[in-house]
Amino acid sequence: MTFKNITIGIITLLIILCSCDNTESFSSDDDFIQSDVRIIDVDTFAIEMSTYRYDSIISSGNRLLVGRYIDPYFGEVKASAYVEFTPANYYYTLDDDVVFDSIVLNLSYDGYYYSDTLLTKTIEVRKLAKEIRLPSSQTNYYNTTLLQSDNEVIGQKSFKPRIGNDSLTITLNPVLGNTIFNVLKSNNVNDREEFLNYLKGLYIAPSDFENAAITGFAPAQSYIRLYYSNPGDGDVESEYIDLVYNSSSNKFFNNIQGNASGTITQVIGGGQENEVKSNDLQDLAFIQSGLGLMTKVTFPSIRNIREYNDGKGDIFKAQLKIKLDKRYYNDNYPIRDSVYLCTVDQNNDIIAYGGVGYIAREDPEINEVYLTADVNFFLQSVLTDGRYLNYGLIFVPYNYNSSVDRLILNGENNQYHSSELKLTYVIYD
Repeated sequence: MTFKNITIGIITLLIILCSCDNTESFSSDDDFIQSDVRIIDVDTFAIEMSTYRYDSIISSGNRLLVGRYIDPYFGEVKASAYVEFTPANYYYTLDDDVVFDSIVLNLSYDGYYYSDTLLTKTIEVRKLAKEIRLPSSQTNYYNTTLLQSDNEVIGQKSFKPRIGNDSLTITLNPVLGNTIFNVLKSNNVNDREEFLNYLKGLYIAPSDFENAAITGFAPAQSYIRLYYSNPGDGDVESEYIDLVYNSSSNKFFNNIQGNASGTITQVIGGGQENEVKSNDLQDLAFIQSGLGLMTKVTFPSIRNIREYNDGKGDIFKAQLKIKLDKRYYNDNYPIRDSVYLCTVDQNNDIIAYGGVGYIAREDPEINEVYLTADVNFFLQSVLTDGRYLNYGLIFVPYNYNSSVDRLILNGENNQYHSSELKLTYVIYD
């Protein structure tokens, strides 16, 4: 019989007893159990931590990412967006006298940013040379995907992002605007395929010299606006035609690049099979959304717990506790409050999702921050399924595919505060 099969009443009792002296035993009067039960706390089982990088990750979500910054531990992080805008309809009844005035790209902030928003950003806009289309062999865009764009910059703006504002407006080349306006005014295009002959999409990228923040924009609320007016109408305000993003078409993705040369993470090569132990990373482990860096945790000796009382027992509680050193975080590199837990196999392919790790300040007065996670579900699998001896747990930040959040974790042998596994083990005879 295992502990997980004990009745709810006994589980409740054990929860109460967990707060008692860990050497205390008791005798159950439940005829079903007929055993003495002891609860012990164990923190001597080793864990091993490593970092690896996926060659590529799926670019998904509902966010355009644009920006570039230099991180002292991760190096250069750069995000650019590809997106398609097309007319909301293809039939217009415009007077012959109306003329084109101007064209702008309006990017709607979605509230996301990472790194320093007080520094000046520069966004450059180019036309795509080819339309956004998945190869026949692919079902997703990836963070490493690149599309050809024109060399000419058709719009540029330097600014300090104001995330609380609704949107950012960038004036585009009037030659492009005039061409598109006249095509729509004359009703010379009947559908999306014909329109793409004039504008296949946009490549929106940061300047190569920017070192500021990566900001997020909502594609569904962003648009290209063509203003026009009738010169004979005097002071009448311009009217407009919008080119919009069609959410059902999935015609956008983010390219996210990193260059860690000269930093501690430069030794983490491409390929998920190339793990670097935390001992070789100054007793640290690293996670970065968007670029595919993952921290893996394994429990190589956990099966030795069977030596307690000849295996007559079960893990009641298993908490992994990892210190986040405040030296690696500030307002520009904030810490989110939780991560997902995923199981990976011996090849570091994700095979199961389950569990949540929480990041919180254990002692607000001294600002001690920890990532804690209930890993009982995983350890139970290790104890009962031999394949899991070669498996591990990874931590996945929320919006991993559409953000650049990063975490630096203390390794299992870190001199300032090592990571550890704390077990509550129930022994019964």
